[in-house]
Amino acid sequence: MEPVLVFSHAAIAFAGHFLFRDLTFTVDRGELVGLTGESGCGKTSLLRAILGFTPLSEGTIEVCGQPLDVAHVNTIRQLTAYMPQELQPPAETGRDLIALTHQLAANRHRVTQTPAQLMKALGLDSSVLDLHAAKLSGGQRQRLLMTAALSTDKPLLLLDEPTSALDEESTQRLALSLLRACHEEQRTALVVSHDALLISFCDRVINL
Repeated sequence: MEPVLVFSHAAIAFAGHFLFRDLTFTVDRGELVGLTGESGCGKTSLLRAILGFTPLSEGTIEVCGQPLDVAHVNTIRQLTAYMPQELQPPAETGRDLIALTHQLAANRHRVTQTPAQLMKALGLDSSVLDLHAAKLSGGQRQRLLMTAALSTDKPLLLLDEPTSALDEESTQRLALSLLRACHEEQRTALVVSHDALLISFCDRVINL
């Protein structure tokens, strides 16, 4: 099976200081992989490097068989659902937030599940769809963004602290939804997290 992610001797440095160096690993299709490490070790930078937002100082990355370079970076971004830790999309309501995500994905990927199905699995009441975005709690926003990410068929999910605003029950629901996406739909997820409960659901964990 061809791996979805291939890191070969990758390194990221800022002002001559290396966050990490000589990082080599692969992530296969259908895997849910956790990424842990101390604050400041480069976990978020690694996710952003996969999308070409943070340049590598050394080494290479391949995504879905595509080398990460100028010629392929747009294709790689279109194959990826990215959920950053801090995100304030230009949406008026919860419904708009999901619609905006789907609109961005529509040029290459179809919506495979209705938001209602996923919201129920994530323990999210449909009434939040009509809430003004400013009135959404952090946990509601995270679960809506996860709904949007999981309801398209993008093969790679990159998630940065997706449970930071969730309680234990909501974290477990999100973890089970991720497992279904990976094990049943054969999607691949790389998840940055300090949440021990979420990490316990991962197929394996990489400590950066």
